[in-house]
Order: sequence, then C-alpha cells, then structure tokens
Amino acid sequence: MRNMKIGCIIIGNKITHTQQALKEGSSLDLADCTKWDQPVDEALLNKIKDRMKAAAPKGAEVFYEHITSENHIIVVQEADAYVAVPFGNKNDSLFAAFDVVFAALYSKNKPVVFSILPYEEIWSYGSVFFPYFVRDYRKIDGYLGMKNQVYISKNPENLKELLAALQVKFKINNATALCIGEPMYEPFHSWNWGYEMVRAMQEKFGITWKHISSDRFLELYRQWDKPFEKHVLDKELKANRTPEGYDTTGAEKMYHIFKELIEEAGADVFTVNCLWSIVHTECKTTSCYSLSKLNDEGIVSACEADVTTLLNMMISTYATDSPVFMLNPYHFPEDNKLFVSHCTSPRLHSFSSGKKDDFNIYSYYEIPQLPCGLQIIKEEGPVTVTGISHDKMDKMIVIRGNIVRNTAFSTCRTQMELDVEGDIKEIVENYQGRHWALSYGDQSRKIKLANDMLGIESKIF
Repeated sequence: MRNMKIGCIIIGNKITHTQQALKEGSSLDLADCTKWDQPVDEALLNKIKDRMKAAAPKGAEVFYEHITSENHIIVVQEADAYVAVPFGNKNDSLFAAFDVVFAALYSKNKPVVFSILPYEEIWSYGSVFFPYFVRDYRKIDGYLGMKNQVYISKNPENLKELLAALQVKFKINNATALCIGEPMYEPFHSWNWGYEMVRAMQEKFGITWKHISSDRFLELYRQWDKPFEKHVLDKELKANRTPEGYDTTGAEKMYHIFKELIEEAGADVFTVNCLWSIVHTECKTTSCYSLSKLNDEGIVSACEADVTTLLNMMISTYATDSPVFMLNPYHFPEDNKLFVSHCTSPRLHSFSSGKKDDFNIYSYYEIPQLPCGLQIIKEEGPVTVTGISHDKMDKMIVIRGNIVRNTAFSTCRTQMELDVEGDIKEIVENYQGRHWALSYGDQSRKIKLANDMLGIESKIF
C-alpha cells in the first residue's frame, strides 16, 4: 500500500499581526488592524510546516502549496486529504474569491481540514469567514446525500487526531485483502452470504479482495519444501511450557506459506477459512500461531474467514497503531463481567512499544490432538473491545474495560476476565458482530474518530 499524501494549502498572501497593532498603540478595531498588512513571511511558513510535521501521521507524505490567486487552486497537486490554512483580508484581492478557492478544493472530492492559527498570533479575514464556508458545504453534502468531508481543527492536538483518523480511512479504502478458502458470514457460518459481504465491503469501503482456494493452499502445503528456521516457538518460550509430543514445525511452516502468499498477492490484510477448510485436513496443525505472528508484524489477520470482523480489526489496528486480539465474547450480566477467549491473540502491545506478552503452547481446544493453540498471558489493565455490525457494517459498539485476570477454563486457550465500564445488560441489547476485537488501553476516542470518517456509528460504553 502506498503512503497517504497530504496537501497543506496556505490560502492568501497577506496577514495582519494583532501583536503589531498592540505595539503601535492602536486599538484592536478590525479596521485599524488592516493597516499592518504583511506578506506571509518565511518564519510563519516555517511555523505552519512545524505544526504539520508534528501532526502528520507516521508514513504520510506532506507537500505545501501557497495559493496567492484563485487560478492557482485549479492546478494544485492531487492529494488524499488537504489541510487548508486560510489567510487573506479585505485589502487582499484573493479574499473576494476565497469561497471560489474553497469550492475548488471541495470539488476534488477529498477530505479538507481547516487549520487556524491562534488569534493572539494572527488575525485574518480568512479565519473570520471560514466557518460560513464550512457550514455551507456541509449543507451541500446533506442535500446531495454525501458524506461529510469538511472538518475543523480546534488546535494542533485535534489536527493530529483528525489526520490520524483520515489515515485510517485511507488505509482501509486502499487495502488489498487476501482470503484463503470461502469467506464466511458470521454468526451463521454462511459461505453464500460471505461472498455477499465481500462484495459489500468492496462497494462501501473500496477494499480490494483476492482469493485462493483451500485446495490450492493444501497442494502448496504438501509440496512446499523451502528451508526455514524451525522450533522458533520453543526458543521464544521463557520456560519449558510446551507439552511433550507437540511438534510446532507444521505451524511454523504454515506461517511461512501464508507470508509467501500474502506477498505474492500484494495483500495488506489476510483471513483464512481455517475452521472448515484447513483445520480438519492433512495439515495436522492450526493457523493460530500464524495469525498471531502476522498481526504482530502489522498484517491484520482474522481467523475463520470472518470478513466483517477483519474490517473491525482493520479499524482498531489502524486507529490505535497496535495489533488487536480477535475473540469470542461471553456475557455475565448478573456480575457485569465480560469473559473473552480465542487462540490467535498477538503478543505485541503496540507497534511502537516493543512490549510483548508471555505465552504457553497447548493443543487446539476443539481438537486436542492438534498443535498448536497459543495461550497468551495478557497483562492486566485497561483495554478497549469493539464489535461491528455484521450486516450493513454501519454500527460499532466500543466497550471500555479492564483485564482483571487470566483464566484457564475449558475453552479457547487465550482467555481472560474483564470488568467493563458500561452495563453488560445494555451491551447485550446493543450487541453487534460475532467476533470482537481487543486492544490495550482506552482507545475509544481514536476509534470513534476513525468511524466518523468511515460513516460508522459508534456507541461507546
């Protein structure tokens, strides 16, 4: 996937310094302030660039264009999103055409974020009038049934949040997904509806889908003889916690095959119909280790070919910059507790921290003869759990809670008990999805902002 491209468009060639008026002993009457018109000097341009550098998401490419006439906007570089910094005043010829400039940006059908410098530093007529333009174009969006693509940055921190959320949208809109075996529609394990959801995700979110049949994968698994480092899992264990007789090399081989197929397809995200197409076959192992490792590497990967949960995981991973745990939820309303489990949890807390959870190796829960199911020992503390609607993919519940303990019940190997901030009874009433996704920390604000960009309604508990 290519990097997101952001255009910072500085609109206007004159500004007025309020502080200059103060130094000259004049009143701060608007008419008086216009006497101290100056070009947008290099110092101010550098300040704008510094703000953008601090706000731009990791990996994003930023370019700058200084628009001094309405004709310039026509040929402005194409970008995936624009940040507009409006100046201009009543003595500036551009001011009369400021709405034309904004209209030209709007016509590019890309998100536009208005970023305004504090009035203590700069007074400009562009800043005075931009709320009216934002209001009017949001009305136009409503009339045309379009998604709102006009945003206002309240401060540098908010600019950073908005650009991060726009990058989530960009990544999803430009993602390529690889599915091995038939895609599944949960909770009914429906293949027909699985294909329908793939089509809907392409139309609604722009995700490109590529498919590999389970037969091709199995043939590749049988014939694959490339060398790879074996017993990596055993070496990563801090103690001897691998039951005797569990050979992990099959699981490690599966990981390398998945990785090769992902690279061959140019895929950014991945899912596999492991429950029906692979687990009960001659592989004699599960995909749990592979999916855990792929998520740690930043390749969002879901099991059971659950395509809507894959979307949920993409949103949470891209919004939080951390791998997420795909899980089965169990609700206990009387105790207001949430119990979660599965076998594909990542170990990494976030892509920047480098912090990893310990783990044990066990069998696959449903089929005790099969290696290997991973028990990740999750760290106690705050987490965020999300579930997306599995029909229209237009609603998401966002649950804030705390891991209070790891458990060892007779179910999927990685499991834990959560105290949640919301009422479990209300959560059940608003239940969305089949599988959910868990990330460390309170990530509710980041996820909501990303959902807003994608047209997904968030309900936060």
